[in-house]
Formats: sequence, C-alpha cells, structure tokens
Amino acid sequence: MKTILVCCGTGVATSPQVANKINDYLAEQGLDQIAKATPEPVAEAKGSVENDANVIVYVGIAPADGELQEALDKNNVVGMVGLPWLTGMGQEEANQKIADIVRQA
Repeated sequence: MKTILVCCGTGVATSPQVANKINDYLAEQGLDQIAKATPEPVAEAKGSVENDANVIVYVGIAPADGELQEALDKNNVVGMVGLPWLTGMGQEEANQKIADIVRQA
C-alpha cells in the first residue's frame, strides 16, 4: 500500500479533511487498494518521508520548507500543495495528478 502523506500544522483539522477527499477520489477510481492518504502533523513529515519507502506523495497545506523539500527530492517523493482540496479550485486537476502518480507507483 502506497502512502499519500497529507500534512498541516497539527494533523487534526485540515489535513484529515484533505486526506478524506483524496481517499474518496481514490475509491471512485478503484485505486484505494493501491494507495491511501494519511494525515500527519507537518513536523513529522520529514521523518516519515525518510523512513517509509511507501510514501509516494507529500501533500502540504503550505509548500515544504527547504529541509523537507530536500528529503522529498532525495526520496523521489512528489510534493503537492493541498489548497485545491480545501478551496475546490483546481481540485479536478489535482485529483488527476494524484491518480497518475498512484498508477505509476
């Protein structure tokens, strides 16, 4: 099972909301047996990316800082901004990008 890591400040409000939307989309596309979105505090993201080879996408409510971006690049994890799932603007394109990444994983 591949992991889509969804991170906000504390991992208790916006990231679960975005993770639920991504998981609903994955289920609609029949991809829920391949990947799952998981919310997490942004402070723990770097460690998760470095220690879990199943993390394939990092969805942040804000862009990754330099240290986290370095970990994403080093581990070939795609970084995305999660605002489309919060605002609805660009959500269709963001969903398609997630589906494409999951299918290639």
